[in-house]
Amino acid sequence: MELMKTSNLEAFGDINFPEHLTPKVIHTALFIHNAKDKAETVTRVEFCTKEHGTEMMTYVMALLILPILMDNMTKSVDYTNFIASRKKTIN
Repeated sequence: MELMKTSNLEAFGDINFPEHLTPKVIHTALFIHNAKDKAETVTRVEFCTKEHGTEMMTYVMALLILPILMDNMTKSVDYTNFIASRKKTIN
């Protein structure tokens, strides 16, 4: 069975996706994220890197690491001070 390939323009119309948020990047990140274990994750990353290249995989890996970066940021002293200062100005 041959799969039909659809371009972004055909699928989404006139949406101008930034390079780091194309459906291909999002779908690849989901493909890797849904691996059942670390070994399968590594296999999927290697496969996708060969298929799509290192530049796109940089975007994919950035999306995958984003929750960890956000968690680290919210635990930082700068962030807690910022939130405390915002509460003072709102009240």
